[in-house]
Amino acid sequence: MKLSNLLSTLDSQIPIAAVDVLSPDEATIIQWLTTEANNKLKSPVFFWNLGVSSLEQCLIASDGGLVFKPVAEYKKPPQADPLLYVFDYIANFSGDGVFILGDIHPFIAKNSPQLSWEIVSKVKNLYHRLKPTGKRIVLLGQNIQLHESLIRLIPYCEVPLPSVEQVKEHINSYLYDLWELASQIDEPFKLNLSDSDQETLSRAALGLTLEEISDFLRLTVKEKLTDDGIVVDADFIPKAVEYKTRLLSQMGIELGKPASIPFGGLDLLREWLQRRRRLFTQEARSLRLPQPKGVLLAGPPGTGKSHCAKNIATILNLPLLQLDIASLLGSLVGESEGNVKRALKTAEAIAPCVLFIDEVEKALSGQGDTSGVSQRILGTLLTFMSECTAGVFIVATCNDPSVLPTEFKRKGRFDESFFVDLPTEPERVQILGIHLERFGIQVQLEYLEAVAASTAKFSGAELETLASEAALLAFDEGRPQQVTLGDLEACRQTITPLAIQDAAAVERMQAWAATARRASSPVVAAKTQSLRTAKYRNLN
Repeated sequence: MKLSNLLSTLDSQIPIAAVDVLSPDEATIIQWLTTEANNKLKSPVFFWNLGVSSLEQCLIASDGGLVFKPVAEYKKPPQADPLLYVFDYIANFSGDGVFILGDIHPFIAKNSPQLSWEIVSKVKNLYHRLKPTGKRIVLLGQNIQLHESLIRLIPYCEVPLPSVEQVKEHINSYLYDLWELASQIDEPFKLNLSDSDQETLSRAALGLTLEEISDFLRLTVKEKLTDDGIVVDADFIPKAVEYKTRLLSQMGIELGKPASIPFGGLDLLREWLQRRRRLFTQEARSLRLPQPKGVLLAGPPGTGKSHCAKNIATILNLPLLQLDIASLLGSLVGESEGNVKRALKTAEAIAPCVLFIDEVEKALSGQGDTSGVSQRILGTLLTFMSECTAGVFIVATCNDPSVLPTEFKRKGRFDESFFVDLPTEPERVQILGIHLERFGIQVQLEYLEAVAASTAKFSGAELETLASEAALLAFDEGRPQQVTLGDLEACRQTITPLAIQDAAAVERMQAWAATARRASSPVVAAKTQSLRTAKYRNLN
């Protein structure tokens, strides 16, 4: 059911419905529902939850705002259960009315520790007995999951996050109201936003609720208020990103920054991405071309999978979101998958974007999970991957694909599964050069080739460590930014690669590579030069 169909649903003798809404927008939905019920059903609207001491009537004030007025006739005896009493009050209410009951879903939710069979029975009784009356109930809350005995009785709708058009309209409306208010009190007001700036500001606010956007605008206007009055300009854009980043981080979503360091090698993966970067444009959508779903990057630890995922957002020219599933795990039954679902819906609202899930096997393997949380999170993620058409490109990394559920890594779930192996010799040359350049260090190509030839089992992370240690050694010896081949060789000997420490795990990963697509082209074996040859060549 869509939210727009809620009133027609209630008007067609379906007495109870559920509305899942993010907490910041609850008041907005109550206000909308009050207006709609007054106009279309000619019915008063009442609100109740465990946090209020009485039943309250919802009224629309002359300025369009929402007002709550206590109902004098509602008098709960001190010993009565508040939830059971409000059900009895509704059953015995003499007139028509729409009763909004907030946050009661834990008492009627499947597998909830707060589940009450008495309350479930009361809800079922009310459903059947309110049908011929003019009394209706709306269950309002966040992460609503009804008990199996109620699912087929109570229709359910979810309030989506606003689209970019809705965000733009809301910002313009808010700024117009602000201009009117400033005019009334003779406060100078300047709107220095071009059409392009307004579009950028709207996209920067994607993923927030309308109420959160209002809070951001109110806060930022207050901070920027000076003796010269109110000025709304392009400075609001980075502040919107900062505000959204802070809110999303509380939900386990990090708004990633563009990769500052390129990745070396992985030419086949890079080529595959370049061919798909235009599929996220409006032109591709107008031609109804399929939206890419994502890639699974698997390989030994330290091969640069996470770093590569951040570069993918740069290659595709899309914003990067990083989903930390571990931070979304809750103690209550159903809380974890509800948090994951809400995070995925946020990504869908920001789309097109890259959604990065690092070391996905830790959340989905199910090892040591006796509560079934991993399976429910897996189901939530699989449903999203199959149904989302908004352009959320999922990049999942994995150190051990053997523990991943088969249904997650099967062909068609992702566009492609890439095996990111230990870097080849030419890739090791690139990686070493990239990390040495970070410290302003230039090393002759033949020296890099010689070091690359002697680091056959090094991962990208271990090559980064080698470059850092060599730069520190040169600095400590009074030769800043003057790394020699001897420095690199001395530091190389102090590093034992993981491929040697845990050879069995790396070999097991490389055996799995036969089922995936390689991210790098194979290298034709060629005679490599020794360190001694490179060290003494071309010296005058």
